[in-house]
Amino acid sequence: MTTRRTFIKTLAAAPALLSFRRGWAANSAADPSRLALIIGNSSYRDAPLVNPANDARAVGALFTQAGFTVDARLDTTRGDMMAAIERFGAAAKRAETKLVVFYYAGHGAQLDWRNYLLPVDAVVEKPEDMKQRCVDLGLLLGQLSAAKDKTFVIILDACRNNPFGSAYRPEQKGLSQFDAPVGSLLAYATAPGNVASDGEGQNGLYTENLVRELGKRNTRIEDALKRVRLNVRLASHGEQIPWETTSLEDDIFIFSEGQKKLSESELEKLVEADVSEWGRIKSSKKIDDWVSYLQTFPNGRFAEIAQMRLARLLAEDEKLAAEKRQREKQQRREQERIERERQRIAEAERRAAERRQQDEQRQTAEQKRIGHASAATPAATPASDPATVQSSRPGAVATSGTPMIDIRAGLAVPTLIALSANPYSAGRYPLGRIFTVGDEATIRQTDILTGVEEKTYRTRVTRVDYEQDRVEFNNGHTITDLMGNFIKNGPVEFDTPVQFIPAEFQIGKKWTAAFLRTKNDKTSNAYYDMQIVKRETINVPAGSFDTFLIEGKGWNMTTSSRLEARSWLVPGLNFSIRRELVVRNKRGKFVQTERYELVALRHPAIGTM
Repeated sequence: MTTRRTFIKTLAAAPALLSFRRGWAANSAADPSRLALIIGNSSYRDAPLVNPANDARAVGALFTQAGFTVDARLDTTRGDMMAAIERFGAAAKRAETKLVVFYYAGHGAQLDWRNYLLPVDAVVEKPEDMKQRCVDLGLLLGQLSAAKDKTFVIILDACRNNPFGSAYRPEQKGLSQFDAPVGSLLAYATAPGNVASDGEGQNGLYTENLVRELGKRNTRIEDALKRVRLNVRLASHGEQIPWETTSLEDDIFIFSEGQKKLSESELEKLVEADVSEWGRIKSSKKIDDWVSYLQTFPNGRFAEIAQMRLARLLAEDEKLAAEKRQREKQQRREQERIERERQRIAEAERRAAERRQQDEQRQTAEQKRIGHASAATPAATPASDPATVQSSRPGAVATSGTPMIDIRAGLAVPTLIALSANPYSAGRYPLGRIFTVGDEATIRQTDILTGVEEKTYRTRVTRVDYEQDRVEFNNGHTITDLMGNFIKNGPVEFDTPVQFIPAEFQIGKKWTAAFLRTKNDKTSNAYYDMQIVKRETINVPAGSFDTFLIEGKGWNMTTSSRLEARSWLVPGLNFSIRRELVVRNKRGKFVQTERYELVALRHPAIGTM
């Protein structure tokens, strides 16, 4: 039985704004199994906001239109918020309740890794006040966790700057990261520790995009949020990047009528569209091409690769823009220097002329005094400017060699990712791979079932092509993209890179790896549903490593084989710590049971390139 794959078509069905109601919405079409609590706080005494009330109205209208039973509140005091959350928690526990959504717009702050939502009557002058006068998000999570077998979605547009005016300034900006409990999704307007824009229009930047994307029918909420993240990132020029943490176990749609199951022919057409678009842009250096792909296929076959390509292009674009700004700044400085020099020379000439005139006047007066002419005394030469202009350019810093990561038995394993100090999160890390010629690793291959070692081999980077997004190992025996996703592995070739490696690490992250596999002129169509399931410490021949465990379960649709893949990865290392592949044929018999473990590796440390 195959796992359902969802591919997204772009629709343009933005919801009309409905009237805003206080209390549970009297909507005859409301579905009692789908609840939403919407809160928007704007009227703060010391740091008022413009858009949270508008944001709450827009979101409340969206969920009302989607058939939710909605309780919507504006400018709530602490007592109002506590009472609304308690009623909401009680309603969530009802047997008929299945999907629960909480949306909050307003000020938020963190203290000791806990997140607090600010009522409009909160007066905070010291840390203790936050605990006593604000609403701990943990209260809401506690209420919801008591409701079993439900799905929870929590959306927080609560990272505005300076929440307490001049009375108090928290040590940390924004909100703290919190990994989503099982069966839930937490979405934040911006990354942990950052602040979000209140917006210049009718809505905040985040909620403006949120309402538009969630309003599209037949769209999984996770795909909609990916598009929101992309749109906000681009609109803010990277200053605000939303983020999510998820442990959802099922696909969630805001508009339930959009949950139609696609036929095989419809799935094939969507896959063909995905592959066709990839073929068109796979060598593109245009940002717009990758943006368009991610907007159309947020969970497509190449979404993780597209995110990395886009991030690389945006970084290059920002680098060029920064260099241009630097050149313009230097040009302005040079123009200012030339103007100052011109003024200095003009001033020096003026003073020299004055001195010459004074000398001539003194000579004339002296001649008249002594009554006879005398040879004119040469005018005094102006004193030269003692200041000298020196130019210098930075020279190469002498080093004893590029710092290397060298890992093997007998050497202490360096700390590559620190344990998270946050008790509520395992952290969030970029992939951090930069391949260079000469990077090498020694790998031990064993059979998972028997534990018998089959071979130990060395793999070495022999070519890196950044233009073609291609890394060759052992003179082309193995080929990957710059993320480490396989394009070729021995006799097996893939028509597209297999997305086993994510662009970033965060527990709960999900994506799809779909590909065509060719061996001995036989081609099959396969896919995996991938997820980062946990952070785990494992032991391999190279030592003990703190890793992220990625699991994939899939299907080879051509051979009717079940596929399982597990990878233990460390951000910043160019090679896997452990990798396992298991294949069962249609009768359940094991066809492949391989484990690959790191014995040694050596490559430059990230940040020294």
